[in-house]
Amino acid sequence: MKIYTSYFYQVRFFKQNQIPISTAIGDPKWFHSNNGNDFKFIDKNGVINGLRAPFLSPGKSCHNLCHGRPCEFTPDKCNFLIEYKKQIFALDKGWVFGQFESLGNKMKEILKFEDEPEIILLVHEAPTNECSERVVLQKFFNCSEWTRNART
Repeated sequence: MKIYTSYFYQVRFFKQNQIPISTAIGDPKWFHSNNGNDFKFIDKNGVINGLRAPFLSPGKSCHNLCHGRPCEFTPDKCNFLIEYKKQIFALDKGWVFGQFESLGNKMKEILKFEDEPEIILLVHEAPTNECSERVVLQKFFNCSEWTRNART
């Protein structure tokens, strides 16, 4: 199963087999159709919205370590990303991949799409912000940023 990172803005360009999963502490309200964080829905492109992976959200050890832009640190010197990396790399990679594999298969069955499922992990920051959780997620999952040109 392919895994990518992206940001919430890009969801509007996803295909049905591309499953956006929020890794954020707080999602944009539209991602849940303004009905609270537990609400999930299928958008006009047939893409499920509202799925979350709280185990990938920054935990308590990351609290108050990021002070926003402009960031004075590089990703390898950022206290927030150092703590986030510890959190993510402590996860059982086999369990995480198993969760995504199971979810992908379930969505394929429910939504009846033909293509193989792709998991796309969403963060708030655009790819131009090098100090982002995506840096850690891409290392952990050995994945890259999803772009419209990479569509399958």
